[in-house]
Amino acid sequence: MEKINLFLIDMSEDGTVSGVTRYLETLLRGLAAHSDIDVCWIRLIHSRRRLIHRQMRVDRHMEYIIPLPLAMDSIINESFWNQKYNAVVFHIIRHLFEGKKNIILHTHTLNLIDLSLYIRSKVDCKIITHLHCIPWKGIYNRNLGHFNHLYEMAYLHSTPETDRKLILSDWEYRSYTKADRLICVTRCGADFIRKGITEVLPPMDIIPNGMDDFYEKRMVGRKKDKLIRLVYAGALSPSKGLPFILEALRGVKQRGYDNIQLQIAGGGHPRFVDSLASQYRDLDIKFWGLLPFDKLKEVYRDSDIGVIASLQEQASYVALEMAMFGLAVITTAVDGLEEMFTDGVTALKVGVTFSSGDGLKVDVKMLEDKLIELIEDKKKRQRLRYNARQMYLKKLTLEQMIERTVAVYHQLV
Repeated sequence: MEKINLFLIDMSEDGTVSGVTRYLETLLRGLAAHSDIDVCWIRLIHSRRRLIHRQMRVDRHMEYIIPLPLAMDSIINESFWNQKYNAVVFHIIRHLFEGKKNIILHTHTLNLIDLSLYIRSKVDCKIITHLHCIPWKGIYNRNLGHFNHLYEMAYLHSTPETDRKLILSDWEYRSYTKADRLICVTRCGADFIRKGITEVLPPMDIIPNGMDDFYEKRMVGRKKDKLIRLVYAGALSPSKGLPFILEALRGVKQRGYDNIQLQIAGGGHPRFVDSLASQYRDLDIKFWGLLPFDKLKEVYRDSDIGVIASLQEQASYVALEMAMFGLAVITTAVDGLEEMFTDGVTALKVGVTFSSGDGLKVDVKMLEDKLIELIEDKKKRQRLRYNARQMYLKKLTLEQMIERTVAVYHQLV
């Protein structure tokens, strides 16, 4: 079997760990067992401290780091300058492709499609576009009014014409139509592309994210008390819905349940965190901030219930972690979360509501009721914990993700 030369390409912010970065790190761990695949990770990074491109070997793979221009957004949106920039990048990295066959460009940031296409014009290779997030849904944290307008088009007034309008840019369109293969992490992501694109699409695969199994059975019994420990993990950003969880917990407390503690593991803007701590000082809350994974594992192991209140989510690593650690999960029924969990079997689901005046919100009363349901019913918590863990083992392990992804690589070459 001939060797595959795989190039992973993404764009990221220096010093931050996004879901895409976590996926790539997980993918690299899984690919380490495949000696027939040589991997180079080309990382285009927004950074004020990196000035010079750099090549280095990390374990079994090569990494090539390229600092991005500070005005990268305007460059990408101007075709002339975008093409000029892509020519410069290719000049820097062209030696990586010399003398190699069976080349695959696995692109993980949609706005890098033109760089991939430029490379393909110079090198015999295949392009995979990997859809991790639906672009219009990411607007929630940047422009709420625009998000609400798009949400109405997508869910309240959907027509073939409005479906096409949800493809927001030419480079997004090219990402779906000019690649040789598409990988989506959810069915709803695949459906979004099929509804928005009228021309013939490349072959498409749906491969859910997987994760290494870090589960360890608790060897030391937890202190016997009546405290119910909840955990929220992830970014403290508006679309993740933490304020809705806090509001529901306040309602639960007002209904006579005061044996609840919420542990919050994740980073956010200090003013936002301080505002929540002040507004909900009547609740038993621990703000941990960003935790190293070893510490986060301890928080998961010591928790009874995991709560997810995201308003939009394609492939939640938090949901994966909670299932893998066998937590009883309460989650919003949106996007990839709706697909991952079965209501009443592997999680309890909570609805969202939308109006033109209030926008998209979690049904807080329903979340209150679901919390009380699990607080009162230990057997149900145990059943959900077991079922979530079994779901992870059956569908969401790293080995399953790698097997399906490597199969796509071999089909392309």
